[in-house]
Amino acid sequence: MGTPRVVVLGGGLSGMAAAYTLARAGVGDVTLLEAGPTLGGLAGSFEREDHFYPLGYHHILHRDRALLYFLELIGALPDVVWRRIQMLFHLGGQAYDLASPSGFLRFPMSLADKARFVRLMVKTFSQPDWTGWQDRSAAELVDHYGSAGVREALFERLTRLKFDLPCRDVSGAWLGARLHFREGSAPLGYIPHANWTKVLCDGVTKLLQDTGIHIRLRAPVARLHTSQARVVEAELESGERISGDVFISTVPTRIYLGLVPEETTPQLSRIRYTALISAICATRQAVTPQAYWNNLASLDRTAGAIFLLSALNPTIGREGDTCVNFVTHLPGCDHPLFRVPKDQLMARYADDFREVFGFELQPFWTHISRVPMYSPVFDRGFRNPPMMSTSWGNVYFAGNYRTFPSIVSTGTALGSGVATAIALLGERGRTSGLSEAIANFRLRSMPRANPLKDARALL
Repeated sequence: MGTPRVVVLGGGLSGMAAAYTLARAGVGDVTLLEAGPTLGGLAGSFEREDHFYPLGYHHILHRDRALLYFLELIGALPDVVWRRIQMLFHLGGQAYDLASPSGFLRFPMSLADKARFVRLMVKTFSQPDWTGWQDRSAAELVDHYGSAGVREALFERLTRLKFDLPCRDVSGAWLGARLHFREGSAPLGYIPHANWTKVLCDGVTKLLQDTGIHIRLRAPVARLHTSQARVVEAELESGERISGDVFISTVPTRIYLGLVPEETTPQLSRIRYTALISAICATRQAVTPQAYWNNLASLDRTAGAIFLLSALNPTIGREGDTCVNFVTHLPGCDHPLFRVPKDQLMARYADDFREVFGFELQPFWTHISRVPMYSPVFDRGFRNPPMMSTSWGNVYFAGNYRTFPSIVSTGTALGSGVATAIALLGERGRTSGLSEAIANFRLRSMPRANPLKDARALL
């Protein structure tokens, strides 16, 4: 099939990247279906008083090559500013900055365990490949290279906040790769006087338009029709049917499995997702300390973390505003907290704010996002599903559920879409230099790292 008709399900970053990669390589009939009013998925935005804000905290990582490449592609990378931020670990009514010698020494962990913690971090920094730990737990990894005391003092709290799971049920491969990536060890990036995720989504949307991709917004798919072991049509909720020769699913696996009968591809059905509540509000109050990332590790608060978005990007929103983001990871959307009414939820978050900062929060607007399927749960034994369906010969998969054991980020979502599109092209005798261009992309100057910050980057 020389020039297939390709239908991409889902207009998040993976779907956008897959569609762009195909069109750039000369595939002339690509249709992108998105249920919402805009492209971007979790990297989307909302507007308040002529300013745009992210749905939840996002920052540009200096090692996220796919993201940096696309920012360069749309002409936005020169506008990125790198800023050193403060991360605090709130425990027992105290705040600890583990990146500072005094904060690290004050943290409630024995001196012997602090030395073992450093040994753990050195090991994870030096080992890039952790696939050998896929069937072993995060508890085994921390106990082996650190100690049980390190795990109990720090990592048990972080895996509870992230997945509501103990370390023994979380993948050791995921934890090792996460620590190796050093997400929190260097300055984070933003674009002044803008919400950088909107800049990214708008820029990539223009790339899609310029390459002739058919973008269908507000086009939720109701089901996929099959014939002779192939998917042949996507039926929209409106009843319209869109035919295709190849289909790329970038939607969460639970959604995809509800669209097509008798899908038996290994690993798809076992993937579970966390849910996320992200509440963003603005206040005219000055908030100190100006710590961007506040981990609430006592495990007795509603929020798992409080981000001061204006501590990273002082130009977000109106001049003088402080932008606050409360974040709660839940084990699933069936958790009772996921359905708590807005007023009750914000009252609980206000209690968290008072506990951390010592005064009453007075926001003048609030926006709440509830994401029922936010991140795959990388439990012990997790495996990436195949890139191609074993049930339907023309269905491919892309998304952050295929990037294990890497971190989940805007860049990995983009990279997964590119990788799937390149595999599709390769099977049809076509090539693309996009994967190599991303792999070889480097910042002209790299932000310098601070390894003691990395343990808190687990969230």
